Amino acid sequence: MSEQQNGPDKAQSSDMVIRLTRYAQVPMLVGLAIAMVLFLFTFFLDIFDAMRTFEFLDRKKTILLILNLLDMVFIANLLIMVATNTYNTFLLKKSVHGDDYIQQGEQAYRRMKHRIVSTIIIISSIHVLSELLEFSQTSPLQVAALFGFHLILLATYVVTNVFRSSD
Repeated sequence: MSEQQNGPDKAQSSDMVIRLTRYAQVPMLVGLAIAMVLFLFTFFLDIFDAMRTFEFLDRKKTILLILNLLDMVFIANLLIMVATNTYNTFLLKKSVHGDDYIQQGEQAYRRMKHRIVSTIIIISSIHVLSELLEFSQTSPLQVAALFGFHLILLATYVVTNVFRSSD
């Protein structure tokens, strides 16, 4: 009988902890929004700088500019994915169906993890390609290290997503 009396108190205290944890995410969301504004400013500054110096007339520099802008777009998308997921977690309330809630949360987490890792691999690919195009400015050791890091990311993705055990 004492367990039944402790049950509602325990649930109420865990709900309070979850609510406080959600509110701890608010400053992080504000910080991500500020970072996005700064990143947007940098994006347009790069375009303006390329137009001001006429660097876009050189084919190689144009390709590097486009790769740099694509890199920024994917980083911004990564930022948006994380912020959106954080905001959705902030709004998330436990539904009446406990098992469905947990299962849907796990599926959403797996989808988000897949998108984030895919985006990081794309960003890494763009960075490696940019460095290969600017090979004269980087040492072969630096390029090899970047390529090795990229291969580690790819291998990690394959192991965790392709060969993962069925849950």
